[in-house]
Amino acid sequence: MTNEVLDKKLRVLTKALEESTNNKDTSSILLERASVYEALGQSELARKDVQLATEKDTTNTKAKEIADRLSKKSLATAPTPKDSRVDRFRSFLERISDSTKTTEIKQFCSSPEFVSVLTACGEEDTPTEVRAAAYMFLTKLLNPGPNATQYPMSFIIEQCAKCFSHCMDTGKNVDKLLAFRTLNALFQTNITVGAAILAQEGVVEEIMDVIEFEVLDVQIAIANVLAIASSDSSCQKVIVKYGSGWLAKTASRSSTDERLKAIIGTTLTKLQAQGASATAQKVPGNTETKDESLEDAMRHMNLKNADLTESMKNVLKNQAQDGSVVLNAVEGLAYSSLESNVKDSLVKDGKFMKSLVAVAINAANTNSNPLLFGIGTILANITMYRPVLDEQQQQMKKLRDLANAKSSDKAVPSDDPLETDNAVETRIKLAVDHSSALALMVMAKSTSSNIRMVAAQTYHNLVTPQATRGKLLQQGIVKSLLPLAGSQKDPQCAIVASQALAKLAITTDPRLAFGPEHSLDLVRPFLSLCKDDSNQLRQFEGLMALTNLASVDDNVRQAIFQEQGLVIFENLQLSNNTMVQRAATEMLCNMTFCDPVFDLYSDSNKPGTQNKIRLLMILSDHDDEATRRAASGTLAILANAKGTCEMMARIDKGYERISRLMNEDEIVDVQHRGIEIVRCMIMHLEKDAVVPLVAEEVDKKLVCIVKTCQTNVVRSAAMDVLKLMVAHGAKLKP
Repeated sequence: MTNEVLDKKLRVLTKALEESTNNKDTSSILLERASVYEALGQSELARKDVQLATEKDTTNTKAKEIADRLSKKSLATAPTPKDSRVDRFRSFLERISDSTKTTEIKQFCSSPEFVSVLTACGEEDTPTEVRAAAYMFLTKLLNPGPNATQYPMSFIIEQCAKCFSHCMDTGKNVDKLLAFRTLNALFQTNITVGAAILAQEGVVEEIMDVIEFEVLDVQIAIANVLAIASSDSSCQKVIVKYGSGWLAKTASRSSTDERLKAIIGTTLTKLQAQGASATAQKVPGNTETKDESLEDAMRHMNLKNADLTESMKNVLKNQAQDGSVVLNAVEGLAYSSLESNVKDSLVKDGKFMKSLVAVAINAANTNSNPLLFGIGTILANITMYRPVLDEQQQQMKKLRDLANAKSSDKAVPSDDPLETDNAVETRIKLAVDHSSALALMVMAKSTSSNIRMVAAQTYHNLVTPQATRGKLLQQGIVKSLLPLAGSQKDPQCAIVASQALAKLAITTDPRLAFGPEHSLDLVRPFLSLCKDDSNQLRQFEGLMALTNLASVDDNVRQAIFQEQGLVIFENLQLSNNTMVQRAATEMLCNMTFCDPVFDLYSDSNKPGTQNKIRLLMILSDHDDEATRRAASGTLAILANAKGTCEMMARIDKGYERISRLMNEDEIVDVQHRGIEIVRCMIMHLEKDAVVPLVAEEVDKKLVCIVKTCQTNVVRSAAMDVLKLMVAHGAKLKP
């Protein structure tokens, strides 16, 4: 209801109260008026009416309901007092800000204040703002920078280890939870510090000896530490050595808590992905061996990698409500999706893919960056092509595979059929069909540069097969890629996004794909591709995309000229890559339809112009016929200006090069361009051009074209030029 309607209703109820004589009726009217006051935001007046209604009729249960609702609303809107620890922790930052003051830092880390910071990181009920301040402090303390040569890091680690041991020694569950959650925070802020504590002799062994007797919450806290520690090489060894058995056994049980199973699945996956293993080692005084390898432990429990993958997939498919469970499952899948069989399993599961997209959209709404990055990594892995290796890299790979095979007594691995280009394209088509682009759209809007980068890379993967481009354009991919391509803060992300847009521009009519409103925005991103000397494929695709854009809109050509694109194209005409050289020449040919470019290339008085024409004439004699066609086409357009004809005439062997364009074995397109050049030369230079042209037997070549060419327009053009030569004094020999 509008305020006007509510005010009117308020007046009616107030009048009804004045006329009421029955307590029960009065109580009901008061409650109705209280609801109106509540809707108008006048909670205090509503509360008074409810109180009066209760006094009038103590049996009215509705009065209690409204009173409870108003009370809860009051508590929800009441300002939360600021926790004093926030300012206190921030003041601690100032005390450790100078990394050269080692004595002060040591004193602080020996104080109760330091313990209070660690406690705030580890207690589950710590308010968000307090935890953020504590993490900020730890991050600064444990990451002093490269110039802190005398920094007391060993002392800080020692103090953290003492706090950890103190909590563990009490034997109380609440203290164990605090110990492991604080250790997890140390791993998050500096993995080396966390590893130094966990990898101490006997720590992991003692933890794993009693873990089966711990309560579930402690087991989950331990598993979280093992999961994050699995990224450190020193921790991997002790985790595999002492924890493989418990990890495999717990993961294989159907009765295991969903949260615990997800964390363990992530841990096992990370250990396997990073090749962690432990050799059998004798325990002193004992003939038994500890868990010799992760593979053996999993084999003993009949636990396969596919089981782990399926378990983590089910977390998403079953729409688990616990955010930490989902995050652990996504992290595990991000690691396992490096394997080709897992990639296939994920993308062929339509329900999983749709769930993944839904989780991504929800994560964007809740600003869960770790979850978004994990999902982006999964999609990137699924759609990633094998890197293209040059001959030297291929040889090195063969030698490396051979060496690895000898050391492990295994056969030299053959090419994986699931990693061929055809297999990857099949996965990409499935990913597009499952609307993966929707997940990427929300990632592209993220403030995290890492998330935007993984989105750009996955977009690039998706547009690589030509068959998917139409559907992606329908899904609005351009709107997401344009901001990424124009990013100044993330140059690498911008390059990858620009290349994805270039692929779209090469095979699609720019008027349909981008429209006039976006075409001009693409000029700078595509020019940046052309300037990338480290990647000739990007240069080629940038040139091709610009050629397609410029071919349909003179405004684009003007924008390219204003952005100094000509200098870039001229440099690329000297590339050692034939395809880049050809594309640059084709781009330049397209640009000659732009008036400023035409004037620049045809004005013999401007410095450097003569050399530009000389290069075009050299390229018109190139081995690559497409390059010859582009270069001769450019000259044919420019030859309409007298200045260009004069410059061609001055070039050494210029007339000889023009004559070669009409050789009998030349393609008809180049012959046609040569005929047009000859026509312009005669029109502008008259007899000064006819004599050297006849000397190079151009007249005979034209006669041959007239007699043998099957293309009417070319044959007709040759006939016209022959007549023009005769009109300017040339004598044709029978």
